Amino acid sequence: MKTTVYLVRHAQSDNSVKDEMTRPLTPAGLEGRFKAVDFLSDKGVTDVYASPYLRAVTTVKPLADKLGLEVMTEAGFRERASGNTAGIADFAYKQWHDRDLAAEGGESLNMVRARFTQALEKLAQELPGHTIAIGTHGMALSTVYNHYDESFDYEAFLKVKDVMPRVVRLDFEEGKFAGACEFQL
Repeated sequence: MKTTVYLVRHAQSDNSVKDEMTRPLTPAGLEGRFKAVDFLSDKGVTDVYASPYLRAVTTVKPLADKLGLEVMTEAGFRERASGNTAGIADFAYKQWHDRDLAAEGGESLNMVRARFTQALEKLAQELPGHTIAIGTHGMALSTVYNHYDESFDYEAFLKVKDVMPRVVRLDFEEGKFAGACEFQL
């Protein structure tokens, strides 16, 4: 049985708020999230999940409301803990080229991939035949996309790192990965 998962990168967030949990969307982000809602509203979404971070929940909440669903939060879908890093762009480059590299107090991309794919594959097995939307984050989404489709590499990441919201579809058959594609909103 096929399970379809739409990974939705949050809309534009207010980077002046440094707290990861409570960082809100900007006014443009509040408006921009409806691109994802419009795109997903006719896809047969049966379940809506999100990272517990406010910006991810706020991005998919209008979809859940429109479909009469609740947003369920799952910590496995949160963004990479960056730890104590200076020059975050340079550090992202280093992490893409050394997936085990982690800043003090942070996570490596392999750590992000492991926790995210564990939560994702558990959902795919528990909800066979469902279509699931998951509100998540740029680096987490990109790391997982690369896990399932190695052609999505650092150069591809650079092309979409500022695209918010962004949607990637992952298909699973009998709980096993079966295909991926990205959509331009």
